[in-house]
Amino acid sequence: MEAKLHVLGSGTPNPTKERWGSCFVLDIPGEQIMFDCGPASTYKMILMDLDPKNINNLFFTHHHSDHDLDYPCFLLTRWETSIGNEENLNIYGPPPTELLTKRLIDLDIGAFSHDLIARTKHPLSLNAYKIRGGVLPRQLPKYLARDISPGEIINTKNAKVTSTLAEHVQPYLDSLAYKVEVEDLSIVFTGDTRPCKTVVELAKDVDYLVCICSGLQSDIEGTPEDDYMSGSIDAGMMAKEANVSNLMLVHEGYNLSDPINLQSAIDGIKEIYDGNIIQTNELKTYYL
Repeated sequence: MEAKLHVLGSGTPNPTKERWGSCFVLDIPGEQIMFDCGPASTYKMILMDLDPKNINNLFFTHHHSDHDLDYPCFLLTRWETSIGNEENLNIYGPPPTELLTKRLIDLDIGAFSHDLIARTKHPLSLNAYKIRGGVLPRQLPKYLARDISPGEIINTKNAKVTSTLAEHVQPYLDSLAYKVEVEDLSIVFTGDTRPCKTVVELAKDVDYLVCICSGLQSDIEGTPEDDYMSGSIDAGMMAKEANVSNLMLVHEGYNLSDPINLQSAIDGIKEIYDGNIIQTNELKTYYL
């Protein structure tokens, strides 16, 4: 089986020239599954020759803006480029996934309801819709948004996705990590979390751990970041405890843009974890 991970966002809320926000597209036979939708994700998809209409399942780890800021753009672009024959978009995540979606595209209270109304009513938009192959009357976006809890299992077209608790900024926001299993491949997306038992258990013996690495451990020690996120050593410890085959570093802080700091982080991880370490870069595809 050929599987790929497209890294659209591997950064933080603070943009650098190298990375900004979080977004990943897991490309498996028969479907593409998106995890998070941070800043500029839709534009980055186009840069990577990915079509938003091919995404039928989107999973949010949590709702900090660096993980969902491009959500309205993705929703509307996927719909506006369609001709009405696309599959429903299923959106899963911790609360407030349902409420956020409603506040964006619900006809009564949605921030973009005016756009939906204009594009389904005005002759200019309807003509553009017909030119690209659509048949009138034009329908509104087809989607199902659902809040999910730790332990829930979602079966997509070809994959099994299991959620678990991630520990980040509770009680203000709930956070989830996800494990995807398809044929002989298993991969865990930690989202933002500090080292915790639930994520380690979910990742036990998986092929790939896509893990937050917010910075050099020495840079975050003694700060709130050390208490509620994971630095380089934390990432290595989780990978070791879970006995994963490959550790993919994501959500990298700005200090890891410095090659010296990055190498120091990787060297520190190697002292703990003897598996394969993959430092990810945006707009790159990794074959799994």
